Amino acid sequence: MAPIQQSALDLAKCFKGEQQLITWEIAYSALCDPDTAAKSQPLRDFLTSDENVAILSSPWAPFPKPSPQEQAKFESATAPISVTPAQNEHYNLDEVKEDSLWLSKEAQISEYAALRLAVQEWQTRPTVQLLSGLTEEEVLSVKEAAGLTNLGASTFVPNMSILRTPATLDEQTNAQFNSPDQRKLRLIGIYFSTCTSILRVSQMLLAWGAARDLRTTNPGYPSDYRVCDDRFEQLGQTLADRHNAKEGAASDAPALDRCITAFDQRVEALEGCTWSLPRSIEEDVAAQWILSQTTQIAHILHLTLFHADTNTKGLLTSSSVELWFRTIADWGFFKDFPEKHEGQGPLITLIQVLISEISVAILKPQQIFDDLDHGRSDEWSASSYILDGGVLERLTRALQVSMISGPTPVLPAAFAWSSILWRLALHCHQTEKHREHQLDLAAPGSRMSLPAPSQLEEAALHIARLEPSETPLFESLAKECVVQDVLGIMATLLRTGTTALGSSIDQVSRDKFRLLYAQIIRAALNTDAIDFSHDGLVDLVHQILVGERSAHNWSAHDAPRHIDDPVVTFFREDSTLREKLLESAHIYYPFQVEPLLLFSSALIRGEGPKQNGESTTYDDLVQMGSVTQRMPSGFVDYRLEQEETNENRVALAVDLPQFIKSSTSSFSAQRRLLAPNSAPQLEASMIIDADTPGVILDDTAQPYIARWRYPHSALEYFYHLLSTYAVGSTKVVYATHETASATDAAKIIELFADIMHSSLQASRARGDGNSCSVDVLTALSIGLEHSPDTVSIVLTIFEEQLLRQYQDPSSEVSLQLLVACTHFIQALIAVAPNRVWPWLVRSRLLQSDGTGGSLASILIGTEMVLGSYQFLIGCIRIFQALVVDAVGRSVSRKSSNSNRVLTRFNASAAPESGTSEKSMSSTLLTFGKMLASIYGTSLGWKYNSPEDRLHINIGICEAFSFILKIAYSVDDAPDLGQKLTNIIAPTASYITELYLTRSRNDLPTNPILSSLLSGTDLLKNTLTSGPALSKRQTQSTLQFSEVLVRVAILLERPWTHLEQQLFKATPLLARLYVTSEVWKSPVVTLLEILVRGAVRVVEDHSHENKGTPLKQEYHEPPSLLGHLGPKTAKNFMLVLSQLDEPLKITDIQKSVWNLLTAVVTCKQRWFALYLLTGTTPREMVKSKSKTNPQAPASKSLLSRAFDALSHLDLNRQNPPWSLWTAMLEFITSAQNHWSWAMGDLRERKEFIQQLIAFLKWISNQPPPKAEEAIELRSLENKFASLAAEILAMHLHTARQSGDNASVKDVFGALAYYQDEALRLPPYKIALHANLQKNIEEKFPGVKLANLKRTTLQPSPYGPGFFYDIEIASSLLDFDGKWLGPRLGQGFKAEVERANRNLGLVDSHVRLLHSWRLLALELSHFATKDPRIVTCLIQVTNQCMKANADSSLPEALFGQLMILRADLAFALLKRLVEDKVRSEEARLLLGPVWKAVRAATADFDNVFSNEEVDYYRTLLKVLYLTLHFYLVDASDKVDPKATSFRSSFRGTIVQPKNKDEAPINTSLELLEILSDTVAKGFRSLATQLHNDPSSVSPSDFALLTALVQRIIAIPEMATSHSQITLLFANSNTVRYASSLFSWSDRLTLDTHSNGSGTTSDPIYGELSLLFILSLSSVRGLAETMAVEGILSQLNSANLMNYFRRPGGMGPFDTPVRMHSIWTKGILPLCLNLLLSVGAPIAAEISSFLNAFPEQLQRSSNALNSRHVGKITLNLASETHSLALISSIIDAVKVAGVREGVQPGDVAPLDWDKENVKEDIEGWVGRMGALRERVVGDGTQAYEDKVVAEIEAAGVCLGLGNGS
Repeated sequence: MAPIQQSALDLAKCFKGEQQLITWEIAYSALCDPDTAAKSQPLRDFLTSDENVAILSSPWAPFPKPSPQEQAKFESATAPISVTPAQNEHYNLDEVKEDSLWLSKEAQISEYAALRLAVQEWQTRPTVQLLSGLTEEEVLSVKEAAGLTNLGASTFVPNMSILRTPATLDEQTNAQFNSPDQRKLRLIGIYFSTCTSILRVSQMLLAWGAARDLRTTNPGYPSDYRVCDDRFEQLGQTLADRHNAKEGAASDAPALDRCITAFDQRVEALEGCTWSLPRSIEEDVAAQWILSQTTQIAHILHLTLFHADTNTKGLLTSSSVELWFRTIADWGFFKDFPEKHEGQGPLITLIQVLISEISVAILKPQQIFDDLDHGRSDEWSASSYILDGGVLERLTRALQVSMISGPTPVLPAAFAWSSILWRLALHCHQTEKHREHQLDLAAPGSRMSLPAPSQLEEAALHIARLEPSETPLFESLAKECVVQDVLGIMATLLRTGTTALGSSIDQVSRDKFRLLYAQIIRAALNTDAIDFSHDGLVDLVHQILVGERSAHNWSAHDAPRHIDDPVVTFFREDSTLREKLLESAHIYYPFQVEPLLLFSSALIRGEGPKQNGESTTYDDLVQMGSVTQRMPSGFVDYRLEQEETNENRVALAVDLPQFIKSSTSSFSAQRRLLAPNSAPQLEASMIIDADTPGVILDDTAQPYIARWRYPHSALEYFYHLLSTYAVGSTKVVYATHETASATDAAKIIELFADIMHSSLQASRARGDGNSCSVDVLTALSIGLEHSPDTVSIVLTIFEEQLLRQYQDPSSEVSLQLLVACTHFIQALIAVAPNRVWPWLVRSRLLQSDGTGGSLASILIGTEMVLGSYQFLIGCIRIFQALVVDAVGRSVSRKSSNSNRVLTRFNASAAPESGTSEKSMSSTLLTFGKMLASIYGTSLGWKYNSPEDRLHINIGICEAFSFILKIAYSVDDAPDLGQKLTNIIAPTASYITELYLTRSRNDLPTNPILSSLLSGTDLLKNTLTSGPALSKRQTQSTLQFSEVLVRVAILLERPWTHLEQQLFKATPLLARLYVTSEVWKSPVVTLLEILVRGAVRVVEDHSHENKGTPLKQEYHEPPSLLGHLGPKTAKNFMLVLSQLDEPLKITDIQKSVWNLLTAVVTCKQRWFALYLLTGTTPREMVKSKSKTNPQAPASKSLLSRAFDALSHLDLNRQNPPWSLWTAMLEFITSAQNHWSWAMGDLRERKEFIQQLIAFLKWISNQPPPKAEEAIELRSLENKFASLAAEILAMHLHTARQSGDNASVKDVFGALAYYQDEALRLPPYKIALHANLQKNIEEKFPGVKLANLKRTTLQPSPYGPGFFYDIEIASSLLDFDGKWLGPRLGQGFKAEVERANRNLGLVDSHVRLLHSWRLLALELSHFATKDPRIVTCLIQVTNQCMKANADSSLPEALFGQLMILRADLAFALLKRLVEDKVRSEEARLLLGPVWKAVRAATADFDNVFSNEEVDYYRTLLKVLYLTLHFYLVDASDKVDPKATSFRSSFRGTIVQPKNKDEAPINTSLELLEILSDTVAKGFRSLATQLHNDPSSVSPSDFALLTALVQRIIAIPEMATSHSQITLLFANSNTVRYASSLFSWSDRLTLDTHSNGSGTTSDPIYGELSLLFILSLSSVRGLAETMAVEGILSQLNSANLMNYFRRPGGMGPFDTPVRMHSIWTKGILPLCLNLLLSVGAPIAAEISSFLNAFPEQLQRSSNALNSRHVGKITLNLASETHSLALISSIIDAVKVAGVREGVQPGDVAPLDWDKENVKEDIEGWVGRMGALRERVVGDGTQAYEDKVVAEIEAAGVCLGLGNGS
C-alpha cells in the first residue's frame, strides 16, 4: 500500500471551518464500525499518510520530541502569512499558540504536534460543551419526557453523568469556559485521549492484519476469517513490520521489548502526574491521568500479546522473556492492582487477563511441544530462552514466587510452565536413553565417541538443581497450580476477557485468548497433570469452545456469519485434545452424559457449513459405536472372554435394553426411583443384543462399569433419556432405573435446539431458504409417526415446568429448564410452526384473561426477585420468531397449489400452521400486549446483569419496529385487515394506539426516552464490551421512535404525545449525535421526521375543565431548538454544520442534508436562519449593535452547499449523486421558502456555471442500458430536475432586475431537457404487465400492488424503489421460483428490474415537472431572442406529440398528459400575449388536433367521460393555436406571412420537417368545427341536463370562442357553405335554442351583497352567445331565420323577465338578464338583419315590440332625470337599438324596392327622439357623462362608453343636421 502525504495543518481553514481535522479519537470511533469506515476516503487517507503511519508504527511514543525543525514548522504554521490574528474573529490565535507551547513543554512533545492538539481542542469546543451536561431547563425537560419525575427508576438514572449538575452550561460563562485553566484541562484530556486512541487504533489494525496472515498461512482458520476489508488489513500488516523494525535494537523481537518497556513506564506513571498544573485543575487532571495511564497500559498489553504470539514466529529470546517476567514480578504480578479511580475497575480486570495471556504466549508451550515431538528442536535459535539455563532457573523461581501468596494472573502461565518442564525432562530422559542404547550397541572394547550434551540438556540441568529429592519440580509446580484452582482462574479470566472485548472488532483477540488457554490444557493433558475427570475441566473446555456464542447470541436472526471457529477446528484437529477430551466424552457416554452434551453443543455452534463429505459433530453423534454404563444392580448375565489377555473383555449373555417402560403409569409430580423388580410388564428400548462384546472399565466396586460395542445414534438415546423426564412417563434408564435429571434434560433440549439452528443456518448459507434437513429431523425424533415425538416431549416438559415454577418460584433448576425450552421452541418455529401455534393457543404461557399467564407469574415471582431475566429474553425471542413466521407464511398459508413442504419435512404436510389465522392473530396480540406492558414497566426492575435490561429493550423494540414496518410500509389499502399481512394487523393496531395517542400517558413513552438517555451516558472509552449492547439498544430505540412517528404521519394522526415528548428530549438527541458516529444517521433521520411531522400541529382548542373557555395551545409547529438552551442550540448547530466532516461518510452527510431541507421547508424559523446565514437571530441583533461585529464561527450551510456544488468532478469514479442531489434539494427548498434570505442567485456565478456545465455533460452521456446504469441515470435525472428549478429561479431573478444576458448562458445548455424531458417515460409495459400476470398466477391472492411501498419509508432509486423487495422476499421466498434456478432469473430479479425501471420513470416525471418551470420562465424572454421562440414552439410541439402518441397506462400517466397540456397552454398563452408571429407556430395545429383526437374516441360523449379536464385543457391549447392564423390589422406583411397565406388558400401547409406529411389546414378546421364544436356542444348540453355539477359555464364559453376564432380566420370565408351544412346536419342551433329555453331552470346560485343567494341564468347568456357566433355565418343566419329562431327564443320562459314592469336594467336582479338582452338578443337581431336583410325586418320589429317594458326602459336609460349611473351595457344597448331602429326605418322607406310591404313592417316601439335628445345633452356635457359612468374605473372603460353613446347618436342622426 503506497502511503500518501498528509495535508499540512492550515490554521486559516481550520478556524474558518473549511478544514475539520481528523482526530485519533474520531479515527478510533470510526474504525469501531469497519464497514462504514471503509466508505470514508478521508479516513483511509489519514491512516495511510506517511506521518500517521509513522505514528502508528511507534504508538507507545507517538509524538516527536521538541526540536528546532518542529519549532520551525510551528512558527511557519502560526505566522501572519498563514493565519491572520484579527480581533473581531471568533478565535484567538495567541491563546492557541500559548496553549500549544505549554503542552509541548509539559508533555515533552514537539511544538507542531502540540499545535495540532490545540487546534483540535478549539474545534471540539462545541462538542465538549454539548457533552459536559444539560442545563437546568434541559434537565427538567428531559426528566419530564423520560418520566423520571414520577417513576421509581432511581436504580440507574440518577447515576447518569449527563443529569448531574456540575458547572453546567447555563452556569458556566464563555469567559469561564475559555479561561486558561479550563483550556489546559481540555487540552490535557485531548492529549490523553489521543495517546490512548493511537494505541488502540494501532492494536486494532495489527489484529486485523494478523487475521489476514492467519487465514492465509494457518489451515485452521477459514478463508473468510476477517474483520475488515483488505485495505485496513494491509495497513495492519505494514504496521506489524514497522513495529518490528530493528532500528539498532539488539533484540530479535524489538516490538515486544518496546511494548514491555512502554508498559513498565506507564505503570510507573501511575504514581501520579508530574506536570506543573494550575491548582484549580489538579484534581481533575489527576483523575484523568490515572484513567489514561491505566487505559494505555491495557492497550499496550494488547499490542504486546500480538507481538508475543502472532508476530513472532520462533521462540523468543532470553532477553525478551526475562524482561517480561522481571517487569511483572517487580509489580507483584499484578495480583493486587492499585485502584485509584472508579473508572479503573473494568480496565484492571482486563489488564490481568492480558498479563495472563501474554505470559502464556511468551512461553509458547505449543511450539515447544510440537518441535520436540517432531524433532525440530535443533532448529531453535541459540538465543532462544528455552536454551538458556539461567533464564529457565530464574523463570521457574519467579513463577514459584508468584504462587506463594495465592493465585495471580500468571497462574495459568505457571501451569503451562510445569508442562514445559515435564516435556523438557522427558526429552532429556529420551536423549539419555538413546545415548545409553548407542553405548549398548557399540562393540566391546571399542572407543565410541558419544555426542556432547546438547544446549537444551545443559539448560535443563539448571532445572534439575532446583528439584526437590522426592517430587519432580514440574509435578510439584503443577500440583500447586491445581490446588490454587488454576482451571477456575482460567475460566474467570477468559470470561472477563471475552466480555471486556465483546464486539466484532476484537474477534481476533477473543479467539487468541481462547487458543492460548487451549494450548495450556493441551500441554497439561500431555503431562497427565489433569485428566478428563478433573473438576472444572469440562466446564472450562466448554467455555473455551463456546466463546461468545451463547444460546441467545448464536441463534439470533442477526448473528454473525456461520463460519468455522478456529478454536473449534483446533480442538477437532489436534490429536491430544481430540483424544483426551472429545473422544473421552464419547467413551464415557452415557455413563457421564454431561460432557458429551456440552462439548457437542459447543462444537456445533462453532462449525461452519461442511463440504465434500467432511465429518461434523452431528455425524459423530448419529454414528456412535459404543455405550459406557454402570451395569444394573445385580446384573450378571455376561461372560468373560479372552481371559488370557487380562483385559477384562466380556460379552453379553442376554439382551440388554437401555430403557424400559412399565405398562402402569404414575402421575406423581415427584421424580421416581424404581427398584429393579418393580416393573412387572416392561417395554424395552434401544436393546443391545446378546453376545455383544464389551470391556469392564472399572471393576473396583459393584456394579461394574462396562463399555459395550453398540452402533447407534446418541441423539436417539438422548430422545429416550429426555422422554423419561416428562410427568406421566413410565420410562426409565434400565441400568439405573432412574429418570433424567433436570440438568441433563435442559442440556439435551439445548443440544437439540443447537442442531436445528445449525441445520437452518447451513440451509441459509447454501441459499436454499430456511429449511431444516429431513435427516436431522428424523435423527432428533421430530415428526415421527409414533407418539410422543421430541416436540411433544419438550412442550410437555415446558408446560410442566411452567406449573412447577408457579408452585415453587424459587426453583432455579426448573427455570433453567424453561430457558432451554425457549431456545428449542425458537428453532421449532422455523422448522415446524404447525406444532407451535396450536400448542401456544392452549399453553398456560399466555392467557387472554388478562392475568398474563405463566410468563407474568414467572417474571414477577422468580425473575424479578432474582434479577435475572433469561426466561423473559427467551420468550421475547419466541415472539420475534412467531412474528417472522406469521408474516413469512402469510402467502404460503393461503396458497392452495404450493408444492413446497412448508413444515420442512418433505412429507405430505400442508402449509397451514396447525390453527386458524384468527387464533394466530389473537395469540400475537396477547403476546404483544404482554411485552408492551413489560417494556413500559421494566425501567425500575432489579438487574444483576445490565445486559439483561439491554436485551429486553432491544428485543421488544426490534420486534415492534418490524411489526409496524410490515403492517404499514407496503400496500396502500387503508384497512390493515385487507393486506397480505393481515395476521399482524391487530398487534400493529394495538401498538399504534398505545404509542400514537394524544393522551398524556407517559408510561408507554418512558422507556423510549430512558433508553435514549442511557445512550448519551455511554463512556467514550476504548473498550467495546458494554458499549456494544448499549449502542444497539440506542439504535433500536431510535429506529422504533422513527417508525412510530412515520406511522403517525402516514395515518394523518393529530400530533401525538410521543412526538411532543421527543421534542422535549431534543437535548438528548443533540448529544447522541456527537456521542458516537454510528448514531449520527439515525438521530438525524429521527430529527428530520419529527420536523416534517410537526407541521401537523395546528391550533388545538381543548377544555381543561368543563365550562372553561377554549384554550389555544399551538399556533405553529414547535421549534426543534426550542427545548435547547441558547448555548446548547448554538453548539448543536455548529456540530451539525460540520456535515460529518472530516470523515465525510456519504450516508451520514446525505441524512444531514435531508434534515436541513426539512428545516427550511417546515417552518423551523430560527434553525433555518442559522443554516442560511451562519448566525443565530440573537447573534444578528448583537452584531448590529457592535461597531466591529464578530465574524461567524463558520460558513453558513447554504454557502457550503453552494461551494461544494460549484466544484463537481463529474468524471470521477462513482460520483456521489445521492449526496449532490440532497445538497441541491436543500438549496432549491431554501430558495422556495426563504428567497429573501438567499440573496441574488446571479452572484453565485460559479454555481450557475457548474449547473450549466453539468447539463452539457449529461447531454453527451450515452443512454443507459445496464441495470446499474439505469439506477445511475435516475439519480442524474433527479439532479437535472433540481438544476432546472434553480435555473428557473435564476432567470426569474434576472428578469426582475432587467438582466437579459443571463438567459443566453442558460439557453445554450438546455439540449438535455429538450431531448429527454418531453419524451414518453421509459415505462416498460411488457415487463410490468407480465410481472403482474405471472405473480398473480404463481401466487394466488397476491397482487403486485400488495408489494408496493407506501409513503412510510420511501426508498432511493434502485432495486427496492417501488416494490419492497425485503418484504416481498419474506412473503414469497417459500417458492423456489422467487429466486429462480440461477441468479437473476427468478421473480425477485424481475421485481428489481421493475423497480429500477419505475425509478427511471419517476426521474423522468421529475424532469418534466422541472422543465415545465424552466420553460415557463424562459417564455418571459421570448421577445428577447428568436431562438427562445423556436424552442418554446418545439416544446409545445413535443408536448402535443407525446400526448398523441402515448400508449402508456392512463391510470399511471394520465396526470403527465395533463401536465404536458398545461405546459403547452401556458407557453402558447405567453406567445400570444407577446404577439409572436412565427411560421413554426402555424405548424402546431396538426399536432394539437392530433392530440385532441387521441384524447377521446367519442366526441358525442366527450364531456361525460373521466378525462374531461384534460380535454378542456386541450381545447384551450387549440384555441390559442388558432391565434397564429389570424391577421391583425396592425401586422406588417412580410414574405413569410404572404407565403403562408397563399399556402393556406391552397389548403395545404408544408411542414418544416420534410419527413412529416403536409397538413390540410382547412379540412382540419372543418373537422374541429364538426367534432369539437358541433358534437361537443351537443355532448355538453346533454351532460348539463344529466349532471349539472360536472359542467362548467367556461366549457360553453370555450366552444363559443373556438367558433369565433375559426370563423374569424379570413380564409375560412370560402368555407361558409360547408360550415352551414355541417352545423345544420348536427342540429346545433336547435340544441342551443333548447338550452336557452331551459336556462331559467339550469341556473347557478350566486351570492349578492345583502340579498342572499340569487339564481343566475348564465346558460341563457352562453347559449345565446353561441347562437350569435353562428349567426355571423351568412348561411347559418339564413337557416336560423327560416327555422324561426326568434320565435323559439320568444317562447322561452327566460324572456318573461323582459316583460316585467320596468323591464330589466343593468342593476336589476338577475343582473345577467340585461347582459342577455344587450349582448345576445340585440346583436342577434342585427346579425339576422345583416345576413337576411329586409325580409326579416318585420319579424325582428314584431319580436322586439313584444317587450314594450324593456324598450320603454331603454328609451329612458340615458335620461339624466331618471338615471344616475351609466354602464357600458346601457350604452351598447342604446347603440344596438339605434342601429336596429334605423335599419327598420330604412326598410320601411325602401318598401317595395327591398321586396317588402311597408305596412307589414311595424316601427320599433322605442322613443328614439327622446333618446336622441338625451344623447345630445350628454355629448355636450362630456365631463358630466364621465362622472355618471360606473364600471372598472379605468379610462379605457369610460372611453368605450362615450364611443358607444356617440355612435348611437350618429345612428340617430346627430351631426347630420337631422
